[in-house]
Amino acid sequence: MAQTRTVRTGPRPHADRARLRDEWPLDRTDAARLAGAYAAITAVFVGMGLLLTRVSVAASLVRLDDRIERWLVNQRTPGRDTASWWGSQLSETGTKVVVTALVCIALVVAFRRWYEALLVAVPLVVEAAAFLTVTLLVDRPRPDVPRLDGSPVGSSFPSGHTAAAVCYAGIVVVVALHARRRWWVGLALAVVAAVTVAVGVARMYRGMHHLTDVTAGALLGAVSVLVCVRIVERAQARHDGRRAIDANGVGTGGPAA
Repeated sequence: MAQTRTVRTGPRPHADRARLRDEWPLDRTDAARLAGAYAAITAVFVGMGLLLTRVSVAASLVRLDDRIERWLVNQRTPGRDTASWWGSQLSETGTKVVVTALVCIALVVAFRRWYEALLVAVPLVVEAAAFLTVTLLVDRPRPDVPRLDGSPVGSSFPSGHTAAAVCYAGIVVVVALHARRRWWVGLALAVVAAVTVAVGVARMYRGMHHLTDVTAGALLGAVSVLVCVRIVERAQARHDGRRAIDANGVGTGGPAA
C-alpha cells in the first residue's frame, strides 16, 4: 500500500526570510545620504553650540539659562522630584532603545517589510550619532546647580533626552501612513508633544540641562526626523519602482509593457 505523504502548506520560514530580505529598501546611495545628513546636522549644531558658549553676544541667553535653573531648584519638592524622574525616564537610553526595538519588531511582523520600521529607527540612529558628536565637541558645562541625576556624558549641549523624545515622531509618520481615521494622527502627535515637553521640563528641573540645551535638543530631533524620513521615503519609492518593473517583466526577458 502506497504511503501517503503529508504536504506542508503555508509559507515556509526560509521563504519568509527571503521575502523580508528582498524588502530592504536602502542601498549604498541611501547610506551615503544618511552619512551626509549626519555630517551636515552635526556641523550646524556644533556651530550653534559654539556660538552659545564662546561668543559674547549669547551672554544674555546664558544669564537667562542660569536664572531659570536657579528658579527651578527653588521649586523642588519630593513629589516633583519623583514626577521629574518619571518624566526623564520617558526617553532614557534604555527606554528609547527598548521602545524603538519593540515598535520596529511589531511593524516588521505586521507589514512584512522594513519600510515602517526604518521610518522609526533611522531618525533615532542619526540623532544619537549627531548628539554624541556635538556634545563632545561643544562640551558645555551642565548647570551650576545641585543635580538630581548622574550621567556618563559630562556636557550639557544639546539635550539628548529631548532629541530622542522628538524622534518618537517617526511613529507618528507611520500612523499617518496607515490610520483610517485622521484623529489617530492627531492623538499620536499630541502624545509625542506631551512626552517631549515632559522630558524637557524634567531634564531642566533635575539640573541636567539649560533651556537652550532643551530647545536645541528638540530642534535636533525634529531635523533628524524630517531629513531621515525623506531619505527613507525616497528609498522605498525607488525600491517599489524596481519591483513594479520586475513584476511587469520589463528588462527581465518578459513581455514588453
